[in-house]
Amino acid sequence: MVVSYVLFAYATVSGFRDNGAALSAAPIPFITVAHSVLASLAFFAYLAGLTSTLGVLISAVNSQARLIFNAGREGLLPSWIGRVHPERRTPMNAIYAFVAIAGAIIVVWALGHVIGGHTGSMNPLAFFAESSTMGTILILVVYFLSNLALPFYYRKYRPTEFSVLRHLILPVLGMVAIAVPVYYLSKPGQPPPYDWFPYAALVILVVSVVYAIVLTRHDPTLGDRVGSIIADE
Repeated sequence: MVVSYVLFAYATVSGFRDNGAALSAAPIPFITVAHSVLASLAFFAYLAGLTSTLGVLISAVNSQARLIFNAGREGLLPSWIGRVHPERRTPMNAIYAFVAIAGAIIVVWALGHVIGGHTGSMNPLAFFAESSTMGTILILVVYFLSNLALPFYYRKYRPTEFSVLRHLILPVLGMVAIAVPVYYLSKPGQPPPYDWFPYAALVILVVSVVYAIVLTRHDPTLGDRVGSIIADE
């Protein structure tokens, strides 16, 4: 995969004759190069993009549905989400929940652009850029908190295994590295709708903390149980 990525990146940059402005202006640079070099075979570039996109979508549904399924079994989400198909033993409710939520997000996002947005269109590339930016902020927050929690976890539960380098210095360096993209994704002065993404992420974070407090007060053993169920058992 590394060799393929380097090869395709090199071919794309070479196809634009090392022109950075033209490369950044192209909606899908590799497709543009395919049309300009050998248009009769550009179909295979589209086919490669289609199959890779479908593969990513299938793996995303599988991984996220498995996380939702585990959350239903552990008590983080309603128990019906943790049920499986009586015959096939697949996490059908978790799949339904994930696809329904993802579909609702796409519909609301699209209608927001058409009704009150700044583009007035449902451009899939614009949606990808916007949704991935919003999602990246939340993912970085999760990674930041994971690095923050690591030294406390080892000092409390595995004190004999605690290492200053692995469990303190490296997590701190990780938090510093993560803080850089978080700053640039959240700094003021960005064009809409990117300017309100940090506030939306903050609201989601606050709601999550409140939700966690309510759940742990209702079930004090929840914190010890989360993550204890193996997904494939």
